[in-house]
Amino acid sequence: MAESFLKEQLERIRKLTERMSALQSHTAELSDVMAHDRELLRHSPLHEVRDYRPYSVPDYEPQPRSSVARDSSRRRRRR
Repeated sequence: MAESFLKEQLERIRKLTERMSALQSHTAELSDVMAHDRELLRHSPLHEVRDYRPYSVPDYEPQPRSSVARDSSRRRRRR
């Protein structure tokens, strides 16, 4: 009787060990897939596209800002 109990327990332990192994391998696989997906999210669809257009900075001189908006708002407040 004790022998059959021990055999059942050993069989139960063996099955649980197999299930744990399967779960661990499945978890590792999912971790790899998630890491791959995270890596894809970091890159835009055009990440690998190279731009071969020549780049030149146009001659740019900043224009002084006009204070028309400020003057008109001051006029409105004074009324």
